[in-house]
Amino acid sequence: MHSVEVKKLNKSFGKTVILNDIDLKMKAGGFTVLLGPSGCGKSTLLRLIAGLEDVTSGEIVIGAKDVTLADPKDRDIAMVFQSYALFPHMTVAENIGFGMKINKKPSEEIERRVSEVAGLLQIEQLLDRTPAQLSGGQRQRVAIGRALMRKPKVFLFDEPLSNLDAKLRGEMRLELKKLHLALDSTIVYVTHDQIEAMTLATEIILLNKGIPQQIGTPYEIYNRPQNVFVAKFVGSPQINLLKGTLIKHKDEWGVLVNDIWLPLGSYVFTQKPVEGMKVLYGVRPEHVTQSPLNSHFQITLPLTAFEMTGSETLAEFELSGQILRAKLDANIDVKDGDLLCLHLNLQNVSLFCCATENRV
Repeated sequence: MHSVEVKKLNKSFGKTVILNDIDLKMKAGGFTVLLGPSGCGKSTLLRLIAGLEDVTSGEIVIGAKDVTLADPKDRDIAMVFQSYALFPHMTVAENIGFGMKINKKPSEEIERRVSEVAGLLQIEQLLDRTPAQLSGGQRQRVAIGRALMRKPKVFLFDEPLSNLDAKLRGEMRLELKKLHLALDSTIVYVTHDQIEAMTLATEIILLNKGIPQQIGTPYEIYNRPQNVFVAKFVGSPQINLLKGTLIKHKDEWGVLVNDIWLPLGSYVFTQKPVEGMKVLYGVRPEHVTQSPLNSHFQITLPLTAFEMTGSETLAEFELSGQILRAKLDANIDVKDGDLLCLHLNLQNVSLFCCATENRV
């Protein structure tokens, strides 16, 4: 397995800057997910690593080898695209073994490798079928199987599940996770889907406008966002961000939201707190509940809107002129205007400076 490193990497198309002087290292054996909104540069970065695009400036290192100017075939990588790109007139076995065939490998070796790969992906029963006879999930497995034939040190996945329906995406996420455990390879995976990123990644690189916003484990990205963009991009429903003023009350730091003081509990500041700073008090909806918690703050608020989804009730409350979203029990019997007692989990609060939008 190899690590993948980019150093001072820039990519522009004419005057349009896509990637801006970035330094990243994707760990050997890791499942690194490049996450971000459309147009953030994640697919361009993957194509640069693959050698499908030329860099404007900077270096790409795979393992200990500088491959910035190397041909794709010399980078010891395999790529799986969003489109399956299967040959419609070939069987599954022929599609999987095509690369070895054009490299004039012995037919016995091709058959053996195809059988091994089909077994790993659990598609042995599909080898005699053509792509037209396969479901979307099966076609994606065949595309992955073709990549596996090369035994590369690095796999590159460019939004491979985006063409599948929700049920199939869930099934394929589980299969990809199992596949990573079975392979002795590094995976770099592009997606705009935060659920894919959170469930698959050992490390997430969250990009926006060609610049990494935060690099960390799914837990770190979700629970310790480094800025407002990260906090808002990850999580559904979106995090609550209440505008207020940082003040100290009876030797305890908190945020005054108009006329309501919200404590910070044992919050760990990233810098020395300054009284009077304008801040955003961040708390995720699932951390606003009706159940008392170990570290909580109790508040009674009027219900302004709610949605029953079956597994939970998504609710909105009015907190001193601002909206506070919460996830409540599925079977709660409420109506608009009801006053409900809520508990804010102070162990999962985030605080951001209004001026910089960075974590405080």
